[in-house]
Amino acid sequence: MSTVLVPLVSTGITFNEVPEKMAYYIELGGCFMHCANCHSPELQQDIPNMPTIAEVVLGATKAVIGGANAIVVLGGTTSRQFDKYDLLEFLKELSNIAPTCLYSGSDDEEEDKRIATLGGCTWLKTGQYIEALGGLDSTRTNQRFLKREQKVQVDKEGYVQKITTIWDDQTHKFWKRVK
Repeated sequence: MSTVLVPLVSTGITFNEVPEKMAYYIELGGCFMHCANCHSPELQQDIPNMPTIAEVVLGATKAVIGGANAIVVLGGTTSRQFDKYDLLEFLKELSNIAPTCLYSGSDDEEEDKRIATLGGCTWLKTGQYIEALGGLDSTRTNQRFLKREQKVQVDKEGYVQKITTIWDDQTHKFWKRVK
């Protein structure tokens, strides 16, 4: 594991970010998006004293041993302090510990899917926060919560011919009062 530094803001446990999961969350700083009325403006700040990937992975491992059954990384794709190669390395390490979710504030859904796939993520939240549309709990939101699934095509002898990654939209799981 490398000595890449992580722009870590905070960690903890959440029941809100991944449906039906107790997730260990990792918030990353240095966000350059500056969304109007961002729900986490502290993530816009640059982080001066950053831990290594190994140190953050150790914290995630302890949380999973303690009962967390998922990991969620909030940020990273829009960080001034964390390039995509380092983010990929980080996600791969975390995905080896527990199913991992990447929360991206980017509007480039295809790039977010690419990063999440290469990083071994199970889930992806993609889309910039637009106050007038609301977050994931709004039926009007532009944001999407996706689950990565793989379809396997086999031949008549049972040999794998093709594996296709699909992203199933599960945003509706955040809509508690939708009729």
